[in-house]
Amino acid sequence: MMIKRHIIIMSTCLFIVAAGACYSCSNRENTGHEIILSSEDKHDNCIMEEEVASYDAGEEELSEILIYVHLCGAIVNPGVYQVKSGTRLIDLIDEAGGLIPEAAGDYMNQAMVVEDGQRIYIPTKEELKEHNAAQYMMDGYNSITSDIRVNINTADETTLMSLPGIGKAKAKSIVEYRNKNGSFKTTEDLMKIPGIKEGLFAKIEDLVTVK
Repeated sequence: MMIKRHIIIMSTCLFIVAAGACYSCSNRENTGHEIILSSEDKHDNCIMEEEVASYDAGEEELSEILIYVHLCGAIVNPGVYQVKSGTRLIDLIDEAGGLIPEAAGDYMNQAMVVEDGQRIYIPTKEELKEHNAAQYMMDGYNSITSDIRVNINTADETTLMSLPGIGKAKAKSIVEYRNKNGSFKTTEDLMKIPGIKEGLFAKIEDLVTVK
């Protein structure tokens, strides 16, 4: 009877020891798995932080790039402006003093981003009547900046100076000639102005009009 009792006690002890060993092994496996996941999470977080830092650096670098844009036409202070890359036309117009009352501002895409070396001509409402507004709207902002030409019969000295090769003296001579002799009949009449010969005229021929 005593031997049988001892056997039962020993069996019980062995079962408890075996159960404890199994639990210990299972706990170690789970702990190791959790460590591995934690390591992967940290790695992913590092990658995300690096990407965010890289994006922020790129944005900062872009904002520090300076570009030059020539704004002319129906603007208070036309001229060449130095602005940050990413500047929108509406901000450039504000910097130039805004549009004059005669400006056809509604036909300009003032939300677009300006580009380095770009020449932007803002037409007047009267100039717009002389062209097909639907054509402007079909091609968007670029058609306006490329199709509108300087009317040498109505442009002031500042607008005339937006033409390549036309400085203050030549612009003044054009206005004086117009006041003295009346409107230009053809664009070729510009060659009657002192200092404007065939070479210079060839550069501005496609940029001017008489009506």
